[in-house]
Amino acid sequence: MNLTPNEILEHEFEVRFRGYDRDKVRAYLEEIASQLTALLKERNALKGHVATLKAQVDELKKRDEEVRIALTTAHSVSEELKRQSEKEAALVVERAKLDAERIVADAHREAIVLEERIRALRRLKRETVHRIRSHVEGYLRVLDEETLPGEEIDSLLHFTATEARSLQDSPPVLEGQEKTQPSWMHGLPESGQERPDEG
Repeated sequence: MNLTPNEILEHEFEVRFRGYDRDKVRAYLEEIASQLTALLKERNALKGHVATLKAQVDELKKRDEEVRIALTTAHSVSEELKRQSEKEAALVVERAKLDAERIVADAHREAIVLEERIRALRRLKRETVHRIRSHVEGYLRVLDEETLPGEEIDSLLHFTATEARSLQDSPPVLEGQEKTQPSWMHGLPESGQERPDEG
């Protein structure tokens, strides 16, 4: 049975012969009512404090949930950025690898072309020197037999100078390319060929 302070104070007891002292009973009831009033006030204050604490706990739980969600989101974003960075890094490495392979292949092709040109130049040099030597030897043999006309001497000098310049000016003759002979060389004696008698 729940009693309020007022119910305690207003409660009436039956009067009997040789009963308790009514003043003392009343004083005791007043004390009980006073203490009960204080307890009720304290209880109400504690209820308010408990409600405040409960609200704070609910707020903390809400914030904790928000922090948990934020951390989960941040972790997901971090993992996604990590995967994206690794993917982009792999693409950069792959492109760099392809570029390096292309550069090496281009350099290799250029080296092959340069090597072929060098061989062609050396071959041209050997052939030109051989032609000059052959013509000079042919004319020397003619000179040993008779006097060479002046126009043929000029032609020989012109041929020798032109062949010498071709070592520097002529493009390389690559494999399979047809060698052409200047028109002014037609009719000149080759090495070992006798000059026809004039007459």
